[in-house]
Amino acid sequence: MFKKCFILIFLLMLFTLAACKSNNNQSTPNITVPHEITDIIGLEDMTVTKNEYFNPLDNVKILNQNNEDITYLVRVTGNVHYGVLGEYELTYQMTYGEDEINQTRLITVDDGTINRPINPRNNITSTIVNANAGSYRVGSAPEIDHPIQPQLLNPNLLDQAVPSNGWWTSLLAANYGGGNGIYTNPLRSAFSNDGVEITNPGSGFVQYWNPDGYNTMANFSLALPDMHIKTTNLNLGYTTHVIDYSDTTVKVAMRNTGQPQDQMVMTYAQGSPFVFAEVAKSDSAYLRLASNGVASYEYFTVDGQLISGNTYTGDGIVIRLVQKHIGYETYRPAQVGQPIYGDRYFLVSTPSGSLFNLSTDNHPSSLLNKISMNLGDENYFSVAAIESLTEASFYHQHAYTATLKGDVSYQVQHKDSIVETNYHLSTQHLKENNLNEPLQFLMPHHYQNSTQEVTDYSFNTVRGELKLIVGSHFQTNLSFHGLLPAMTYPINNEFSTTHMTTYLNDLDTRTEINDLTNFLNDEGPYWNGKAIYPLSQGIIIADQIGDDALKLSFISKLRYVLADWFTYESVSDERYLYYNEAWGSVYYSNNDFNTASELSDHSFTHGYLIYGASVLAMYDESFVNDYKDIVEVLLDDYLYPYKDDYDFAYLRSFDPWAGHTWAHGFGTFAEGNNVESSSEALQSWVGGYLWALSQNDVDRRDAAIYGFVTELNAAKTYIMDYSETIFPEKYSMYASIAGMIWGGKYDYATWFGANPTFIYGIQWLPNGEYISNYALNDDERARLNHIYSDYLLAKNQTIDTWFATMWSVQALINPSIAISQFDASKILNDDYPSDLSQTYYLIHSLQSYGKRDTSYIMEIHERVSSSIYVDSLGVVNAMIWNPSDQEQTIIFKSPTNQSISITVPSRSLTTNRLSN
Repeated sequence: MFKKCFILIFLLMLFTLAACKSNNNQSTPNITVPHEITDIIGLEDMTVTKNEYFNPLDNVKILNQNNEDITYLVRVTGNVHYGVLGEYELTYQMTYGEDEINQTRLITVDDGTINRPINPRNNITSTIVNANAGSYRVGSAPEIDHPIQPQLLNPNLLDQAVPSNGWWTSLLAANYGGGNGIYTNPLRSAFSNDGVEITNPGSGFVQYWNPDGYNTMANFSLALPDMHIKTTNLNLGYTTHVIDYSDTTVKVAMRNTGQPQDQMVMTYAQGSPFVFAEVAKSDSAYLRLASNGVASYEYFTVDGQLISGNTYTGDGIVIRLVQKHIGYETYRPAQVGQPIYGDRYFLVSTPSGSLFNLSTDNHPSSLLNKISMNLGDENYFSVAAIESLTEASFYHQHAYTATLKGDVSYQVQHKDSIVETNYHLSTQHLKENNLNEPLQFLMPHHYQNSTQEVTDYSFNTVRGELKLIVGSHFQTNLSFHGLLPAMTYPINNEFSTTHMTTYLNDLDTRTEINDLTNFLNDEGPYWNGKAIYPLSQGIIIADQIGDDALKLSFISKLRYVLADWFTYESVSDERYLYYNEAWGSVYYSNNDFNTASELSDHSFTHGYLIYGASVLAMYDESFVNDYKDIVEVLLDDYLYPYKDDYDFAYLRSFDPWAGHTWAHGFGTFAEGNNVESSSEALQSWVGGYLWALSQNDVDRRDAAIYGFVTELNAAKTYIMDYSETIFPEKYSMYASIAGMIWGGKYDYATWFGANPTFIYGIQWLPNGEYISNYALNDDERARLNHIYSDYLLAKNQTIDTWFATMWSVQALINPSIAISQFDASKILNDDYPSDLSQTYYLIHSLQSYGKRDTSYIMEIHERVSSSIYVDSLGVVNAMIWNPSDQEQTIIFKSPTNQSISITVPSRSLTTNRLSN
């Protein structure tokens, strides 16, 4: 197994020598080291306590040559009936490079007392952490708002920061997760006194409203459960406990109040057709089918034979909910018509020889709506929603391969500027004679960017058509085409340096430090962002036009507001950062948007401060010396690139399966978690990327690139439906954007109003250079033009507010129109007048340099970023940002794969011609 250790040591020596010779003028190399297993931990025989769930991967760790945990590649065969005394064999198998694992261990279930030691996260005893000129608060802080302590989480999971902002994290905020929705795509689940809801939400229906004279709508599913799963030994008021989780999975134990026994354990995996259940007592599980909105029930064998009696013995049963109420016919402006009905099919797969007993359970028509199961000598079963009876046999073949853990990992290919994301599952074969591969439903943003072969099986959901694959691994590839904090100096004839200076002077005046009523001095960090972003842009613009006085003024004001947040002195301070050890999270002394009490909107809000700090790092070296450590504490809260750490959660706000940020810290909503402003989520990655470049932080840089391209792809897929396959016709005939997306719906609305300007505009602010990534090629520009035209149609061709945002998007499509429409007075009398200078500058830069070009690429560099544009004459230019204190040489690749080497000066933003 370790037969190649000497080769590995030799290769590592070569790598070390190469690293010693690294040249800052070269992009980071992607060095491939042969795959090798270097350590195996936790596969010893062991004895466990009866009625405490046994997870086959608990305390198991398999490490590779990079000391990375690759346990997600292991396959386990066998099952432990944790509620029955006995000895159980589990076989662990794995192939990694030329190394293999094939090891059997014996698990003995014995009588004993279940003991789960308390593991409180309270190691910090101080009240303040100082770092150079900066500081932040820790420990007791009763003067500010805080989130609920993480609860209902197994103590062994508290050795790492507690996750939030997820698809299942409502379970950490309240018992049953407050009864809120858990969406795995394709299924919906929730916990209640009735047990575990399992519902096929389908593709939903569109309902229209007319609030305040605005036409709005949502695509969602009716809140009518299909079934509940429970055991006879679970009481009313049982408790739910998260006992394991990974990038794409969560295990939930159900225990009676005050009792330690795990009566039933549910395993959820995003994308899995199945929900798996394991019980302590083999004869305790039952399913109660919904009576509300269902005409009748039919039961079939797996091979499609109708079951006519009240009992059946076999290894599975198919349920048909006949004419389930699934929606309504609806019409604008707010009419609700006739109900929509459809059959729903479910496959329940069990051990061979299981006994099914059909009975009535308080059904108003005494129909047989309860299925009691005796699983014989085993304790597991799975439930899957299927589209038709004919699909049952296929899904049944794979229904005994359970998901243990899911891992989503990325690798940035620096030479080609491509992000390769790998999705892996660790699986358990519950039946020793059934070693079939697992099934996974890929979401549109997966299969649209993957060469993975899909089957003919699919499933319609609110998030679009899911496509099924067979296997435990797939890969996606996304290109990174660069981004900048701002564009370079405009050279078009319409641009006026005089006007530019006037607008910068206006920004300087309206962000006076002594004016306590402006955004700069607002108590809330998000509203400070409305000054931080324009000031950061102002620094760059003033530098580009050579106005040192304005540049220095903007630097001092930006430093003032950031230093205030990055310094804590006493409880009388109004603005400071607080680190919550219980969660491993950072928030503010201010609780706007519930950033503290619910851990919400962290990346959106933090991103503005990080962006400002990144720009200051270019122009004020002393700021970095004074506040670098505090900046990184705040950045670690949402862009921490390492997994399984005690202090911070890995990419806290980001869902690696869904491919985007979730806004709410817990997701305590019936439709699951939600996200509103995809552009502010993107901007948070921009800030992190720029900071990483300034600090030569390669790990953080790659994490930011991964986050940016993945979030961008999700926004194009689900928020703006670039493929035109997500929104149903009854939605897309009225709009081409979603104001919010949820686990189980999307809204043509915002939290703060139904004005179409808000619904569209919240996806396009702040208006920086990064939004050019919405229009990377002609097809994307055409789609963006269609979306923008739909916005204007909804507004009768009249922009009523957020002029800066709308003209910036217009400039991506046709900058000449944006320039002709530009009116400084409209921005100055709008919600965010400080956006004036950056808007004028941006639309003229787009007029000067044209549209984004992807035929050229830049090799990803440690210290430098760029964006590439082609103008109306076909001239291709690269704008290059170098925040480092040394000149840097960057390599570009032409459409014919020719290398182009460009050297740029230190601390510069320059335009460099690429085409001949």
